[in-house]
Amino acid sequence: MHSNLKIKKKIIGDDYKPFIIAEVGQSHGGSLKKAIRYIKSISETGVDAIKFQTHIASDESTLDEPFRVSFSKKYKSRYDYWKAMEFNEKEWKKISYYCQKNKVTLLSSPFSLKAVKLLKKIKIPAWKIASGEFFSDQMLKEIYKTKKPLLISTGMSKYSEIYKIVKKLKKEKIKFLLFQCTSEYPSNKGNIGLNIVDEFKKKFKCPAGLSDHSGNLMTLLSAIASGSNAIECHVKLNGPKNNPDFSSSISLKELKFLVEFNNYYYELKEAKINKNLL
Repeated sequence: MHSNLKIKKKIIGDDYKPFIIAEVGQSHGGSLKKAIRYIKSISETGVDAIKFQTHIASDESTLDEPFRVSFSKKYKSRYDYWKAMEFNEKEWKKISYYCQKNKVTLLSSPFSLKAVKLLKKIKIPAWKIASGEFFSDQMLKEIYKTKKPLLISTGMSKYSEIYKIVKKLKKEKIKFLLFQCTSEYPSNKGNIGLNIVDEFKKKFKCPAGLSDHSGNLMTLLSAIASGSNAIECHVKLNGPKNNPDFSSSISLKELKFLVEFNNYYYELKEAKINKNLL
């Protein structure tokens, strides 16, 4: 039996319906108007949370740092790209407002200490730690101070490294969930690793789930059916295909089906019958 996790009024654990997070990533292209459109459209599917990423170019990239993977000729460097993706504090407050208005929980992954401080101002209810930030000690120390729950992706971490962070979280008495994640875009089904979700539960006595990059609805349905406590998936609306998350995202229609399946499957599991009474 593992300890449950609570985000606002939603409890995450084995006895509860899986928590579904729709990841916007960089699909908004730096447009606040588009971000709000995503919030409205995604909230209508019935997901529990919508997740963004909080990037601050000056704290993440040097001016001349090249792309590690080139996907667009529009931006000359990583700095240019992240600068275009930024939202300022006023814009983040609007994003938070529209999430509240549309009754969906706002989550975001910070990528710098400055981003953590910004998200604290808009009173984020829990922290999502991206795979690449698993080792950002200074940032994590600041996050631990808030005592809010952590959702941690492990796409770039081995068990020896996960044990260390779990030990720290338990010492600090911070609730957490571990996501099995494959840092491959899109992820091949042979590399998804659904078996790790159950391993996390048994090894660390915590809720666990899948943060998916396959862009395949069947992966997500399988994750729910095999016992994931939470699901995170990238979502795309109609628009340009040159954003880095497009190939690893599901459509809005698929997201709606995922939520419907989640509701049905949970009710099916809970509807226990006594065979002797038939």
